[in-house]
Amino acid sequence: MRNNPFITVILLFCIEIVLYNYMDYMNLISSSSAYRGSLLPLFCFTVPAISILISILFDDMPYKKEFRYFCIFLAVVSIITFIIFSYFAALGKAYQH
Repeated sequence: MRNNPFITVILLFCIEIVLYNYMDYMNLISSSSAYRGSLLPLFCFTVPAISILISILFDDMPYKKEFRYFCIFLAVVSIITFIIFSYFAALGKAYQH
């Protein structure tokens, strides 16, 4: 992780995708689930938050500047993704009624 933090972030994305598929398989995030609305921020902001923590905590990384820009990019993309998914979820609820 200290040599190349980008690999860590890519692995975190892979773990998040596998976790989402597992939760979908176990029907924990079905449309009638009470956890549906609370899991969206968790899935959108977990990896960017961890990458920002890595950027703050480790000072001796060789790619410090590039990784900081990558963290900012991830944060912006996760905010946009959260807004888009929230809009589609609200739109889907509106069409159900």
